[in-house]
Amino acid sequence: MLPRLKRFADVLGGGRDAGGGLLRRALQYMLAEQHLYQRGTALDVWAFSEVYRQWRHELSGQADPMAQAKIDDAAFAALFDIDGEGHRDEPVIAFLMGLPPQQRLTLLLVYGEGFEHEDAGRILDVSSEMIAARLIRMSASLSDRLSERPPAQAAAIVETLYPEWHRASP
Repeated sequence: MLPRLKRFADVLGGGRDAGGGLLRRALQYMLAEQHLYQRGTALDVWAFSEVYRQWRHELSGQADPMAQAKIDDAAFAALFDIDGEGHRDEPVIAFLMGLPPQQRLTLLLVYGEGFEHEDAGRILDVSSEMIAARLIRMSASLSDRLSERPPAQAAAIVETLYPEWHRASP
């Protein structure tokens, strides 16, 4: 679970250095306050919730906390260097950069980490209906973005975003 938490903290913190610090502070809190963990709660949901809660706590003094989630293109793109060789899907990164921070976090939790809407809502402290609404807005944004591209290029982006779906389709 630690690599998943690290990726989430990196996106929240705006890069690997800030994300690493955020994750360390959240893990220290979780260890010190482990008695707050309620049996029956999925450990990953609790851990992701605590990382998010720590991030929100640290931003509580900011006038616009969600504006702090915006990071520069290079730092955000570096988070997607999966193989360590600089290979990234630039159209996908550009699309993700254009999303509002809450849609980006929702997308990461639901599609990137595989959480159900209810669990993603628990992590982000919103209802499952709000998670669904954010995903609908994100899909509409993707549709608008793809309508501006040639059909073959649009299809390639969809295949990148939904690789499991594409392999399963006839």
